This record gives sequence, C-alpha cells and structure tokens, in this order.
Amino acid sequence: MSSESAPAVPGSARELTIERRAGTFTSPPGEAFGPVLERSFGFMKSSLYRWGLVVVAFLVALYALTPTILDWSDGALDGKPASTDGVASMFLEVDPTTEQITWTNVQPLTLGLDLQGGLLLQYHVYVDRAVQDQLTRMAGGIEERLREVQPDVQVEATHPDGETYIDVTLGQADDRKLFTEEFMSNFPSLTRSDTGSTTLRLQMDPNYIEETKEMAITQAIEKIRLRIDALGVAEPSVTRQGLSDIVIQLPGIREENIERAKDLIGQTAQLRFQMVDDSGTNQFFGQFRGQLPAGFALRSIDGGYFSVTHQDKEALQEFFAGRVADDRAIGYQFHPVYQDREKKVLDEEQSYWKTYLVYREAELTGEYIQDARVAVDQQFNRPYVSLTFFPEGAKIFAETTTEYTGQRFAIMMDDEVNSAPVINEPITGGRAQITLGSMQSYTEVQQEAQNLVIVLRHGALPAPIERQFETIVGPTLGQDSIDSSMRALLVGSILVILFMLIYYRRSGVISTIALTLNLVLIMAGLASLGATLTLPGIAGIILTVGMAVDANVIIYERIREELVVNQKPVRVAVKEGFDKAFSAVLDANITTGIAALVLLQYGTGPIRGFAITLLIGIVSTLFTAVYVTRILFDDWMQRTKSEKLSI
Repeated sequence: MSSESAPAVPGSARELTIERRAGTFTSPPGEAFGPVLERSFGFMKSSLYRWGLVVVAFLVALYALTPTILDWSDGALDGKPASTDGVASMFLEVDPTTEQITWTNVQPLTLGLDLQGGLLLQYHVYVDRAVQDQLTRMAGGIEERLREVQPDVQVEATHPDGETYIDVTLGQADDRKLFTEEFMSNFPSLTRSDTGSTTLRLQMDPNYIEETKEMAITQAIEKIRLRIDALGVAEPSVTRQGLSDIVIQLPGIREENIERAKDLIGQTAQLRFQMVDDSGTNQFFGQFRGQLPAGFALRSIDGGYFSVTHQDKEALQEFFAGRVADDRAIGYQFHPVYQDREKKVLDEEQSYWKTYLVYREAELTGEYIQDARVAVDQQFNRPYVSLTFFPEGAKIFAETTTEYTGQRFAIMMDDEVNSAPVINEPITGGRAQITLGSMQSYTEVQQEAQNLVIVLRHGALPAPIERQFETIVGPTLGQDSIDSSMRALLVGSILVILFMLIYYRRSGVISTIALTLNLVLIMAGLASLGATLTLPGIAGIILTVGMAVDANVIIYERIREELVVNQKPVRVAVKEGFDKAFSAVLDANITTGIAALVLLQYGTGPIRGFAITLLIGIVSTLFTAVYVTRILFDDWMQRTKSEKLSI
C-alpha cells in the first residue's frame, strides 16, 4: 500500500489516493485517513468470516472422511482398519469376545458389488401361485361368511388347481338367495354365474388377477429387502427385472454369510402348524418295508413312530409323489450327524432327512403371529423362538391344543418340519415356543433361531420363488475395476488441470484449488450419507469434475469480456464477471440436478448410485466453483499491488 497527499492549499481539499492491485481508489475531499483504514479492516474482517465457512466445511469433510481413511489404511475398504487404537478408537467399538468391529456415528465409505465383489442372485417369482393362494383363501371365506348368515347351510367352495374361478356347491337350490348383492360386496373381485340348480361359479376379475401378480412381485421385493437388512449388508440392491424376476446384489458380503443369505432369501416362510397323523403314521410308512429303493431306509423316530429316510430330500419328494392321500402331506426334517461338532464338519454319509405324515390342512398359520423373538431356556440353557399370537390366533391355538392334547404338533416352514413336539397340555395364554434341533451346538441353534425370527417378523413371501442363477464376484475383479476407474479419474483430472493452468495461467491455480476441495467434499458427502461408491458413481464424480471446470470457464470468460471488451478495472471486472456468470452456472446445475432427481426416483441399483453422486457433486460444485473461487480472487487482489490479472 502506498499513499501520496496533495499539498494543502488554502481553500482546497486534502486528497488521499490509495493504489491497489484491483485499481485506484480516491478518498472524497475532506475525508480523513482513518475511515479508509476502517474500511480496509472491515474487508479483512468480512474475508475472515467467509474463509471461516470454508475452513469449517473442510474440517467437517475431513471428519466425515476419517473412518474411510482409517479403513483404507490396510489398502482395502472392507470395514476392517489396520489398527483399532489411537484415532480409530474414536470411531469404532470392538467386541472383546467376538472381536467384531462396529463403526459408530460416521461410517466408512463402502464400495459397490462392481468394485469390492460380493453375491449376485436372480430369482423367479411364481406369481400364478399367489393367485391360486388368494382363491383358496376366498373359498374358505365364502364358506365362513355363508355359515355366519345361515349356520345350518350346507356349502362347499372349491377351485380347481390352475383355474381362476371358485365352484360353490349348495345343499339346496333355495340357498342361492344367500348370494345377495350385499354378500357379494365382500368379494368385489368375483363375478357370479349360475351353472346349475345348486351350483354357482365365481370368476375372478382379470384386472384383479394382474393386480395380485403385481402385488406379489412388489411384496416379495420388500420382504426380501427386509430380510437382507437384518443381515447387516451395506447398501444391498433388490430390483425387479422383467415381468416376474428379482435381481439381488449383496456387495461385500462375507464368505461365511453367503449360504445364510441364500437360505434367508429363498424361504417362502409359510409358517404352518399342522397335526401329525399319529394314528396312521406307522401303517403308512410301514407299507414300504422291504420295498424301498437303494439309499432309502425305514427308521423308528420320536419314541417308536416309523419314518422313511434318505440323504437327499429331493429323492424323498420324488418317492412320495402320488403316494399320499389328498388330505395328507409329507413333512421333511434334516437330521445332522457331525464328524467334528466344534468345527461344524458334517458326516454326509450318516446325516439324513426324515419324514412325517401330517394333515394337509393347517390348524394355524403365521398370519396370526404378532411377535417372534429369540429366548433362552434357563433350565437347559438352549435358545428357542418365543411366539406371541394375535387374539384370534391365541383362541385358535388354545382350541387346537385342547382338542389334540397328547398328540404331535408339527411346526412347519414350507414343507420342512422345524419341530414336532407333543402337546402335553392345553396352551391358552396366547404364547408358544419353537424348540430347535437338539443335535446342534448352542451357536448353531442360536443362529437358526435368529434366522427364523427374521423370517417370521418380516412375513412370508406372497408366492414361491426359485433361484435361477447366482454369481460370486471376486475381489480381484473388483480391484481391477477400482484401478481402472482411479486411473480414469486421475488422468481426466490431470488433463483438466493442465488445460486450466495453460489457458488461464494463475487463475487456473485458483480453479485447481477449488477443484481439489470439490473432490474432498464429494467423497465426504458420500460417506456421510452412507452411500455406496460404484463404477457409475465414479463416472458421476468424473462428470462433476467437468461441470466444476465448466463453471469456472464460464466465470473466467465473463471476466475476460469485462476486462477486454468493456475495459473495466480488474476489481470491477471480477465482480461483474462473477455476478453475470452466476445465473448461467446456476441454470446449468439446476437442469442437471432435475435430471439426477428423476434418475434417483425411478432408477435402480447403479443408476441410483450415479444420481446420488451427481446430486452431491452439484451442491459441492456451486460451493467451490462460485463461493470458494470468489474468495480466492478477492483475497488475491487484496494482497497484491499489480493492476493486471493473470487470466
């Protein structure tokens, strides 16, 4: 700063001139030097406040990225830092017993399936089965409501398997008057047509059939997502593909959890309480004595009841196909035999599946369960599943256990018998418990109980599903993707920086500083939101780099125009350049943001990852390319004396 004062002439005003890099400023006649210094101090104070916001943003970003840096300290983003001491102890907790690591508050950045590997599954949903199940429930509902209207009515409502109608057979032709408009309003999706004096056919509406199929897919996706969330997999992707397929991506899932995940996802989880046919079991299975193919055996289980066994469940299913009466069904239960129980090494030659003869009609289903949780039997120190029924379910359960006291009660998940305890006494408290395999270790029983609770709490799948294929993406392929993406990001950033430095000279340095801060803020934003970084996400970052530089180019060209065309002083040119360019920068980012919001709303999987990264990048770009760059220019011009601007 330099000053020169005009000589004091009687009657003339004293004039003070301060030359700065941004131009020449003249104090009004008669103004003292003090106010000029006050304005200078005011600028410094304002600049300090503005820099304070930048510093705070950087420190917050650094805090959000610290867990990611700690996690990356061993060269991999796998949730396991190289050390749990020092700074790392502020961000994580370690279970001293299991040595399991839990991140608190801020999570490290996670990588998607395409970067860190994981499990890819595709399932087919048998949506037609959902329609058939709905017809079965409706048939039962028709019989129940007719008996509510007329208790002595003789009625049988059935529907042929694979058809979309219900045939109702009445005891008397006069009973057709029960199907009033009010009665049919309870079944709005059915259309009545008389096929005989005592028979009616209720046809399901085609639109309702399509709605049921759509709902089956939607519900299956939601229930599968809930089950996966209970596994603790970071950023799983569950999406629909085609008309009735579901694609599931589980990035970073540990190898020991892969089988557990497949079991949980694949269970249709139709919990049913079915009575075992104790009186007919020995006669039914005993008829096959001496006639069983190789590999099959007739064993005595559960205190003397016969059971046909085999190492392969599918072989048993094929054997009993067509051999069971319509009102009976076969339940299957796995009986493990271990070579080494502690190491969970199964003896595949000795382990087998055993069978139960059960009544096909369920006494109670999982729809009546209000709550399920894991508890521990204090007497035997064994985990079990504690069930609480809704009032209606509690009533049915009490009636069933009262009627069948002394008989076996099969608790079945789909066609597999979880346990078949004997009802020792009526259970009237609305509570029950499922005891699990006695041949398993405590840890195995606890894990099985937790899996069962997850399925029960999140409900049964509305239709059976079948796994079409699975792919395990190895970490080597993921590392190759990371390396290629990082090279692309690095090369792209270097080329952009070189262009800015060569074309805009010292002003390009300001852009480089703002661009570096921009990248830090984007990564911090992803980590703070718990988002997953995928290949499309990295593409979004690269696109954001280009957008940030584009914003600087628009601003710099406006400044050049003010300097060269309009012949404005440097400080004025910078101010008007930023002001006039801001609307163009804002419009460009808003339109891009709208497109990103649409992708976020309607996109799935990798598309959503790209949209999230792009949205974070837009906010960060506006902050760094406009706000931070403006502060750097103002500070630069405030500290130098040159009237020229390197741009």
